[in-house]
Amino acid sequence: MLFWSGEALSELGSQTSTVAYPLLVLALTGSAAKAGVVGLAKWLPLAVFAIPAGALADRVDRKRLMIAADAIRMLGAASIVAALWLGRPAYAQVVAVAFLDGGLFATSYICERGALPRLVAPEQVQDAVAQNEARYFGASIVGPPLGGLLFAVSRALPFLADTVSFLGSMTATALTRPSFQAAADRVTSVRAGLTEGFAWLRHQPFFATTSALFAASNPVYTGLYLLAILLAKHHGASSAAVGVMFAIVGVGGVLGAVAAGPARRRLSARTLLVGEDWLLLGCVLLMLVARSALVIGLLVAAAEFTTPIANSLVAGSRVAVTPDHLQGRVQAVSSTIAMSLGWLGPLAVGFAFEHAGSTSTILIVAAWTLAVALASTLAPALRDGPPAPIQAVAGGGPGR
Repeated sequence: MLFWSGEALSELGSQTSTVAYPLLVLALTGSAAKAGVVGLAKWLPLAVFAIPAGALADRVDRKRLMIAADAIRMLGAASIVAALWLGRPAYAQVVAVAFLDGGLFATSYICERGALPRLVAPEQVQDAVAQNEARYFGASIVGPPLGGLLFAVSRALPFLADTVSFLGSMTATALTRPSFQAAADRVTSVRAGLTEGFAWLRHQPFFATTSALFAASNPVYTGLYLLAILLAKHHGASSAAVGVMFAIVGVGGVLGAVAAGPARRRLSARTLLVGEDWLLLGCVLLMLVARSALVIGLLVAAAEFTTPIANSLVAGSRVAVTPDHLQGRVQAVSSTIAMSLGWLGPLAVGFAFEHAGSTSTILIVAAWTLAVALASTLAPALRDGPPAPIQAVAGGGPGR
């Protein structure tokens, strides 16, 4: 809970600045395409750096690595604050900070997933993942409206809040007593660090298939947030209204996290995963008739409702069956595959919106989502669901 609380504070700061990035770029340049490039810079590192980050997470102390990543992210956010206080930040600086933040987020995310079996009992891993999803969406309730409000007061304030939040995260991580991995399980071979995660995933059809399906659907999710901002601004929404819109999205995610446990127990894995894609398609199509930030927020909230359910099912099952010494690399490989196309979403949405208009952009996103929904419906590996969790994870529970 100490570790979770620190990461919740960091997530709150990140959510505060997340809405500020596109608002800042739009204020500085007035270009939806350039806002899309910043989204690209934020998401591309998750695909580019996940594999080396996973290998590093299994070679060095994960706790120290997370603290170092937070420290560097803090300096990046602080540089935006300093540039805004001194004058006008360069567009290239905003892109560079977003890229650095994305890469170090990937590192922390992989370390956190690998640490879960050391912080909770094996039978609690899926619930721990769901609780982490609740943390993310809970921060989404408060962070974006706070970011929109702070941005309306001063462009620097959302980034200052993000800077301060990293201090809390670093402190909580440092005070968490259990080790984040067994020292004896750290990999020493660089080659093994880059290949063993792929080898493990290749022999797990369910996890390999879900990673590929997530790869196909993630451009929709990453692009949907920018699309929501652009649509809301197109229909005259203020920066504060955009923040409230994302708070509504956060409520949808929190409700999904609360429903994750009952949904996993009552519905099959295939029903949950296939249903997620068809629900997403319906929400995207309804954006054709959305004319206010409130309606747009409700649609994105409905789309995000199933995200924590699917993530707790897939990621929780994967963490529960992965040996401790492979946690970082397996998570890295899964993230690399899943996020390999995530960068495409905001880039495509930004350019399509600027050059083709809102209706064409929504139809492009809907066509892609339809293809993903059909692929998940026909995927044979989803029929049997994930493998059963092992009864003990290398390294044991908290403190062992």
